[in-house]
Amino acid sequence: MKQVVLVFRKPFDGQVSIEYLFYSLSSYLKEQNVIIINRQLSHYSKGLLNRLRNLFTTISYSKKIIHVTGDVHYIILGAWFSKRVLTIHDLGFMLNKSRVAKAVYWLFWIYLPVKFSHQVTVVSENTKRDLLKYIEVKHSKITVIGNFIDAIYKPVVKPICNSPTIQLLQIGTAFNKNISRLLDAIERLDCMLTIIGKLPDNVIKQLKEKRISYRNLIDLSIDDLYLEYQQADVLCYVSTLEGFGMPIVEAQASGTPVVCSNCSSMPEIAGNGAYYVDPFDVASIRNGIEKVANDKQLSTKLIANGIINARRFSKDAVAKAYCKIYQDL
Repeated sequence: MKQVVLVFRKPFDGQVSIEYLFYSLSSYLKEQNVIIINRQLSHYSKGLLNRLRNLFTTISYSKKIIHVTGDVHYIILGAWFSKRVLTIHDLGFMLNKSRVAKAVYWLFWIYLPVKFSHQVTVVSENTKRDLLKYIEVKHSKITVIGNFIDAIYKPVVKPICNSPTIQLLQIGTAFNKNISRLLDAIERLDCMLTIIGKLPDNVIKQLKEKRISYRNLIDLSIDDLYLEYQQADVLCYVSTLEGFGMPIVEAQASGTPVVCSNCSSMPEIAGNGAYYVDPFDVASIRNGIEKVANDKQLSTKLIANGIINARRFSKDAVAKAYCKIYQDL
């Protein structure tokens, strides 16, 4: 029977997606005769000393399969006596860095961890393409395993609302979420924007300057997040970069129309269940939101297509894919 140690970062506030994904998979993997041991690092991945402490943690997991579940790629270098699996969610950490910082991240987050791993998993074909831009590696060493949708996300019949105010939903506030252009796009729309995630000061300032009506929610439970999807007329997901884009399929599974970017992983993940816009063009974003919000025939079609598309991302399929990785080592 295989023993697998799932190693998790110590998450900063708001960082829960990786942890939720793999903790949820644990019970499924155990049903496949895989012994799962969950281990969270004791130190935040910040500063040289903390990272060295994290690195030495993995040495104690000898003679087991070590699976670094994301973000803290460098700690796999401490697993000398183990079979090693690394999951890469995206390569966003290589953006907006100085030349020196980029070199450090390339060496300790990409080159050495990938070379040292026995198997690398990525969450989308787009992330695989991005990875191969930075390092040459055999395609057989990289496996694409997407994320899954929790069973709670199901379509519901929404009550008819005659309010002219469009209920928009934005998930996430990181730099790649492109919130500044989104706010430019909806400045003169009659809308209420719900933003999930801690707001940076510059975004708060822009919201006030543009007099946009908004709600800001943080640390939502999965039940509360599902409720927000149900109440939204449109999910706005105009990111400039995504490794996967989980809110897209969560919204689709919930029966909420999606407006998302035509770049990065998003067309791959959203399929034909989204209205695509250019995330670098404010007019394109605005037109997309208005069209989906006002064209009932279009939104109905997107909802139907989205529900079908979301079925691709089942927990069972993802668990079986990871199980095969472990069994083949």
